[in-house]
Amino acid sequence: MKYSDGFTLIELMVTLAVFGIVTALAFPGFKLYQQNSNRVTQINDLVATFNLARSEAVKRNLPVSVCASTDQATCSNVNNWTTGWIVFVDDNQNGVTDATDGNGVFDTGAANEKTLLQAHGRLSGANLVYTDIANGAVAVMFNGRGMPTVFNAAAAKANNATFMRCDDRRKTDANPDANARAVILTASGRTRLSRDSDKNGVQEDATNTNLKCP
Repeated sequence: MKYSDGFTLIELMVTLAVFGIVTALAFPGFKLYQQNSNRVTQINDLVATFNLARSEAVKRNLPVSVCASTDQATCSNVNNWTTGWIVFVDDNQNGVTDATDGNGVFDTGAANEKTLLQAHGRLSGANLVYTDIANGAVAVMFNGRGMPTVFNAAAAKANNATFMRCDDRRKTDANPDANARAVILTASGRTRLSRDSDKNGVQEDATNTNLKCP
């Protein structure tokens, strides 16, 4: 009598059913891990960018600006930092700003060339929001003492900003703001992260107001 090894149809169906159940149970956990990992990475990247710009401004004694950018070559002049950003400084190293400097805008042309220090690409994530909720910042400029000037699209100035990040969990979670996080840029040029001081499950901005995703 001959025997053949292999799965019967019933065994195969049971195996596929178990695989489907395990996959269904594991996928939400993996997705949550991916969302949290992206959040940590993107917030750390923005903090590192501000630290770089501030240290370079002090080291060079020249204004160094960070601005939102869609092409990683020019400023977009839009308060949408999910598109990425660039960091740049005067290339002539003369210790003073040029005639068209001082507005946080990346100038081009032979008379106003800038040294590009960093270009950060578009952020990944579904329904991602990363904006300054304090002053609508499109650019931040650090002077030679490391002090920031925040510019909005109309070139109005401020000295602080709160960059809030939300992802698609705001559309599905029972508490839509529970996963909001923020990078807070202070008037001294230093950054800190948002925190949940009152332990209500939602972190706060610089004014101790709960972060609220759009």
